[in-house]
Amino acid sequence: MGSYKLPHQKIAKWESLTEYYNKDMLMDLTPYLGDFKASDYSIPEEVMDIYKVDGKSYGIPLNSYVTVMLYNKDLFDKAGLPYPPTDYEDKSWTFDKMVEYAKKLTVDSEDLNVAQYGVDFGFGERNQRPQYFGGNVYSDDVWTNGGKPSEINLTKPEVVEAYKKVYGLIYDEKVSPTPAFMKSVSGQFGDPFLSGKVAMSVVGSWSLAASSEFNFNVGVAAVPQGPNPDVRSVLYIDPLFVLKDSKHPEEALEWIKFLVTKEIQEKSIELSGGNPPVNQDAAEAYYSNFEGIAPEQLKQVFDGAYKYGFESYNHLIANYSQINELFINELANVENGEQKVEDALPVIEEKLKALLERVNKLLFAIELSAEVWYSLRNTFLTGSQCDESQYL
Repeated sequence: MGSYKLPHQKIAKWESLTEYYNKDMLMDLTPYLGDFKASDYSIPEEVMDIYKVDGKSYGIPLNSYVTVMLYNKDLFDKAGLPYPPTDYEDKSWTFDKMVEYAKKLTVDSEDLNVAQYGVDFGFGERNQRPQYFGGNVYSDDVWTNGGKPSEINLTKPEVVEAYKKVYGLIYDEKVSPTPAFMKSVSGQFGDPFLSGKVAMSVVGSWSLAASSEFNFNVGVAAVPQGPNPDVRSVLYIDPLFVLKDSKHPEEALEWIKFLVTKEIQEKSIELSGGNPPVNQDAAEAYYSNFEGIAPEQLKQVFDGAYKYGFESYNHLIANYSQINELFINELANVENGEQKVEDALPVIEEKLKALLERVNKLLFAIELSAEVWYSLRNTFLTGSQCDESQYL
């Protein structure tokens, strides 16, 4: 039997496309797009624009996850509470209203068989959560300079207050589960919400794929409006891109175009259990994919999440894996209730600055090495002279 290799294309999941861009590993797809139109594949232009740098296209979206609120209908019915809305324009559904509901849905007990919590607020990764509350961990230039912030804002009042709000749900309001509780129930179920002991969960829409495993009735709702009215959802738009040294860019692009057709995107939904398509012509199949969740409600939630969404930081910020690991490790004591937010953040800021300085120096060395290599290669191929002093 014969075999072949697919063209050099890659899907960016956890790793940041920005990391590949900064390492000069991505091919500019613009010259190969020709008459390619996002509208021919029902891809919204604003989604295509996420992976453009200086007007050049470096990636084509494949899947489009958003942030949703899942809720346990059985717990809401037992508490006699109305279900949260799916309409993002319902301004009565606020963060404070969610906390009010969460208090009525919480059963504070040391007995794991009795204990129950109102909400697990998993909005984005730890360094993005302040955005929901109107705080920005990074300076605004991070969105225009290749994902490298010139300033870190962890000690600014609005950022400190944002983190106090997040962890206040656990230790002040006592409506969110502690890490110890989450670990105890996650060991059995993999996800605290699956245990049936969390009434509301703000989470990525990939959790919908497990809806058939829920042993309770589940609903989907809008993420409530917080202090930042413009951002209520983290968007996780997974792109496909072509590596710079690919010898078959045209073939790679044809393969990508095939993957975003309506038929293939619908097949992906069927085989995966619920990969949300970027091709909006296939969206109807996705919205109808989850038993017990009304398609029109899920569509309304996704529409609102797109309107009030911001792309996930892990797709936009350079060296994100290392940054995220730093936040996980350094916030552990805050999450465990052993350290105050205002004591932890100055330490994290200094460590983050040191990390960024170190990796940026390394990145500069890599870029310089690549420049030297390309110059020497061109010298060899053309026989021209190379002034080595410019690199010394």
